[in-house]
Amino acid sequence: MAGLFGSKKDKRPIDVGLASLVGSDEATAIEFWKKRFELTAAVPNDIARVGALTPQMRELTRIDNLEERKRLTKARLIAFAKLAPEQRQLIAAARRKAFDVDRGVMETDQKLVDELLPTLDASIRSAYPQS
Repeated sequence: MAGLFGSKKDKRPIDVGLASLVGSDEATAIEFWKKRFELTAAVPNDIARVGALTPQMRELTRIDNLEERKRLTKARLIAFAKLAPEQRQLIAAARRKAFDVDRGVMETDQKLVDELLPTLDASIRSAYPQS
């Protein structure tokens, strides 16, 4: 039995800011991710940082166009490398914990990261935590 409102899937974005990046230029996407990471790193609680990061990863994996998802993930990797080392540590720790919240989303994202990271400049690769 379908619910009161039928079985229609909710297509609204989980993260409107990220959803608005679709089709943007690379500089805009990198700046978005850098600012988003800075805000997430500034959250004073590790559990809340995971809570801030997880919807972003969910929204990213919901993008149907694989090339667009790759482009936005690449921008995310570049933005991550531009962060201060202490910010990168906080984001990396939140990302590791996010696997306990939504393993499927995080594994899907990690596959894309593993594909894209070797194609990036060594300075970007060196900033990314090795798992």
